[in-house]
Amino acid sequence: MTTIDLVVVAIRPEATEMVTVVLRRRDGEALEYKAGQFLTFLFSFGGRGLRRSYSFSSTPGVDALPSITVKRVPNGEVSRMLIGRLRVGDVLQSLPPAGKFLLEERAGGTVVFLAAGSGMVPVFSLIKGAMAGLRIVLITQNRDEPSIPFREELRRMADAGRLEWISLLSGVAPVARLNNGLLQEMLADIRGDEHFYLCGPVGFMRMAVFTLRLLGVSDEQIRRENFTVEYVPPAPVLADTTPKKVVVRAGNQRYDFTAAWPATILQAALDRGIALPYSCKGGVCSTCVAKCVKGRVKMSKNEVLTEKDLEAGLVLTCVGYAETDVELELGDIE
Repeated sequence: MTTIDLVVVAIRPEATEMVTVVLRRRDGEALEYKAGQFLTFLFSFGGRGLRRSYSFSSTPGVDALPSITVKRVPNGEVSRMLIGRLRVGDVLQSLPPAGKFLLEERAGGTVVFLAAGSGMVPVFSLIKGAMAGLRIVLITQNRDEPSIPFREELRRMADAGRLEWISLLSGVAPVARLNNGLLQEMLADIRGDEHFYLCGPVGFMRMAVFTLRLLGVSDEQIRRENFTVEYVPPAPVLADTTPKKVVVRAGNQRYDFTAAWPATILQAALDRGIALPYSCKGGVCSTCVAKCVKGRVKMSKNEVLTEKDLEAGLVLTCVGYAETDVELELGDIE
């Protein structure tokens, strides 16, 4: 498993109980990543290994150094540590950048971003990297002004005409909370060629997707970035549950093992001490994505791969079960 050591260069307040952490690679190399992606950090607390993913708030080609933005989670031991005890010069260990919450290259048209709370972090990264010629509409939901991430930068972008920003605040009068009816009103002039990028709490995302589908927006026009796993899906029913041979190629390395239902491909590898990459284990983040080049993999859940991804053979090993002997490839997967 490839890991990266990152040195904390700066820490700055971003919003209520939220900080931005600026990073650089300890080996001096540039960190290659894409706007909208995230890093999965590896921690050890009391002998327990923990993984937490945090989105980039920086944008390649715009910001000199990469940065993540962290919001304090009630009773969250990692977020409390990062906000309360992290210092400049500290070293964090992470997996390579991952994630498929990426802005598609388009010559023109409208892109609508819907973000609530810390869901603004990857959206901010995407907006800064958006190509000229796009009409950008941003709808945000926060509690109050101090809780809005990147509010000064967003105001400057809106004042300069780079985006149309609708800011809703639920904790101050007049109270404004995004719901199905209000979102339908805001999108009353929808033409059908818009693309939508959503990030926020589970309820917010569910409401937004439901409303967009009512408006005739196809799933291919909607991209979601999930921060939480609602549930870990049970193993699907397979016609053949006998153990299957699995080959995983990662660069010059090759791993051979067997996977037997009801274990996922990822779990089968981990049980044998093979450190394949993962983060959520719930089919929502794509850290574990691989390309199936031989055989068949059945997934019990998929909240991140598009139809185009599936047609290209991409699978999620954390919710993937070998239906036959399979061969998978890890690496730079688009």
